[in-house]
Amino acid sequence: MSGIDRRRLLGVVGASAAAGLVPGLAGPAHAAAATIVVDASKRQGTFFNPGWYVNHTHPNWYFSKGLLPASTLRQLREDFNVRWARVVVRAENFFDPDTGAYDFARNYPYIDQAASYANRLLLNFVSSTSMRKTPQLWEKLMYDTLLDHKARYPKIDSVMPWIEPNLGIVGGHPDKTAMTPKEFYPFYAAGYRAVQAVNDRMKPAVPLTYGGPTTSNLPEAWLAEFLKLYAADTDARKRLDFLSVQLYHKNRDNPRQALTHRTTLRTLLREAGLNQYLPPYVTEYGIYGGAETGETGGRTPAQDLAHDQLVQACGVAALGRYYIESGMNRPFHWVVHHGENLRKDMFVEGKDGVRLPFGHVVVMQGMLKDAYDNGERVATTITPDGSATNGLGIGAIAHVDSGQLTLMYWNYQAELGTRTYDAKLVIRNLPRSLFSTSRIRVESWLVDATNNNYNYNGTTEFARNAIFRMDRPAEFKRMLPLTKNAIGLLRITPAT
Repeated sequence: MSGIDRRRLLGVVGASAAAGLVPGLAGPAHAAAATIVVDASKRQGTFFNPGWYVNHTHPNWYFSKGLLPASTLRQLREDFNVRWARVVVRAENFFDPDTGAYDFARNYPYIDQAASYANRLLLNFVSSTSMRKTPQLWEKLMYDTLLDHKARYPKIDSVMPWIEPNLGIVGGHPDKTAMTPKEFYPFYAAGYRAVQAVNDRMKPAVPLTYGGPTTSNLPEAWLAEFLKLYAADTDARKRLDFLSVQLYHKNRDNPRQALTHRTTLRTLLREAGLNQYLPPYVTEYGIYGGAETGETGGRTPAQDLAHDQLVQACGVAALGRYYIESGMNRPFHWVVHHGENLRKDMFVEGKDGVRLPFGHVVVMQGMLKDAYDNGERVATTITPDGSATNGLGIGAIAHVDSGQLTLMYWNYQAELGTRTYDAKLVIRNLPRSLFSTSRIRVESWLVDATNNNYNYNGTTEFARNAIFRMDRPAEFKRMLPLTKNAIGLLRITPAT
């Protein structure tokens, strides 16, 4: 925004601030009416913020495309709010099963980058289906690797031994058929023995935790059998510190189902006679599973990709809401750079540090709650609420802490929806402890088909669509025009 344009905007804001109703940009024609009411006096507890958790890159990215470029890495350090990054050890890239020789240095630059911006690392072992493996070999490989990597990266706090064993093409047999729980469990047990041995030997300040089985989606019968095998295991070293899954199925048209995932996993644990309060981790989630694409709708391939990338961004915002509301532990965004299905990328491939809408959404989530366990979610009433339509439509999450009140909101229309909304926002009971001054500062950001969207006009900025100061009102009001798959963030801080 130019200086002249910003002065014009501030002039309009100043003229309307006295009434407490600050106009947004002109709303779309024939937009439906909606309301979002935030009551900052009604606290609803702390939550795990999806913006804290990311997958560093697709396992194939580093060895096929190289390291993340400088500006991308700088943004991950400075603009994102990453607490944990999941990194992958691809065994065939550094281990020769014929000679037993290791070349750990091949993996270091990749993990070095993740360690530079994340507080903690989740280490996931994977290998191609063609690599010859036995539980004995797997235990040795994990033990030797963890001794090396934990010494080099003390930030590693959790380990997973496999990826999607129930999905043949990724973690199954050499013929790309899926593994049964009975076939997989010896490899899982090899992993917990390796982790225990490393903890016993190193006695690290941050001991390694261990979990799995990292299935694709929620194959309840498969998971039930795995948990049954674990419950029957008599090895004193056994451990299942967290139960991990990767979730995509039907997320695009029903993001609200994310609200039930934690309950489903707890039910499976309870039915197996295990601790139902074991933390559940979603180590990948998103809108497009595998090589999926959206409906083409007569668009060109470039238009189709741009459309799907916006759907991905708004969809993960909607999914994040339900993981927040359900109390899901560690939902990891997939992925900083995918490189194969570009719908899943946070950054434009081949452009250093240029964020796509998905990347902006993860930054917004970090801004929603940018300090670990500081503050609380506050009551938000949405009319009509997308929860009534499987998560399609208007959604929002609000949070207040010692320095700000933030609201993230969106209009998720998935692939084919076209509805637009003019949403009236009302924020009540701004806390006097935070806003003790008579003036407040308001900032807002918008990501949609034409705002903060590289695919629209090549923009490389993440620009605010409004910034102004005003007297603290009894109720803060604003109109929020939301086109399909638009995502917004509003932040209120004391004016200085």
